[in-house]
Amino acid sequence: MPLALQLPAARTFPAACRLQRPPRALRRTSRKPLLLCASSGEFSLRDYEEAVVAEVKATEKYGHIVLLRLKETQSLLPVYIGEFECAALVNQIHKKPQQRPITHDLMKNVLDVLGFRITKVRITALVGNTYHARVHLARGRGIKSSSAQQPGDMPPAAEVDVDARPSDAINLAVRFGAAIYVNKDVAAKMGHPMSSYQEGPTNGGSGSGEHHAEVLRSCREEILAYSDPTIMHKLHLQLAIAEERFEDAKHLQSQIDEILSSDRAISLVVAMETALEDGRYDEAARLRDEFKALRKAQQLSSSSSEVSPDHH
Repeated sequence: MPLALQLPAARTFPAACRLQRPPRALRRTSRKPLLLCASSGEFSLRDYEEAVVAEVKATEKYGHIVLLRLKETQSLLPVYIGEFECAALVNQIHKKPQQRPITHDLMKNVLDVLGFRITKVRITALVGNTYHARVHLARGRGIKSSSAQQPGDMPPAAEVDVDARPSDAINLAVRFGAAIYVNKDVAAKMGHPMSSYQEGPTNGGSGSGEHHAEVLRSCREEILAYSDPTIMHKLHLQLAIAEERFEDAKHLQSQIDEILSSDRAISLVVAMETALEDGRYDEAARLRDEFKALRKAQQLSSSSSEVSPDHH
């Protein structure tokens, strides 16, 4: 039976497991749309930190990026987005008129007509290297009459939330003037001081003279290009946690730990991620260079063994 059919029905997970959402490809499918759901009540301001859009830019070094400034810590959360989403956000921030509505403008117009508004958006989790987000909607603005409410319609005071890419969620939040929230665990893990994104070298940078943002970008590129040998174990681990099969989860975690201890490349990747999270950019740059040298040596060894003639 495919893994996608083994997920249980909607249920409340232990608090420690809420961020470990199964990837989209493994979520349970249904004949009925599951995109719109009543708000589960899991949102609490105690678990989130409000953020605002600090800067949106397209650069050669960073690609297309949105920097969210976290209000409590004043650190920056980088959100890497696509070219189209970046242009849409820049145009909206600078109020540049469009001859025809682009996708996010169309979405706002549709919600307005249907009588919905965006109340808030939140970045809920970091799964692998991908942020997950939710967009919260409620009735309260638009031209649709509320007097002709049909059976099964959402009550006027109810709020729903939908799954979304962070780039789309931020675009909609800016258009509706809605608050943006970031889960505190994600903020603590991915937030960086403002100096990390200054142009040019920064004090305390890597020994090679790289500034923090360059180290961050290059390390991320190496991590994303690497094929993680523990990926299937991690997916099964998430499923086991979701289904509360904690003995299976313990066994899978032991297997992951064994791979990490025996595979130098993946151990360097984990150490590199940890160094970035802690803001130890010198160490991250050193680990990146060691990782690149190891991968190059492995590739040369593999190529040599493939072309070497057999000797009998």
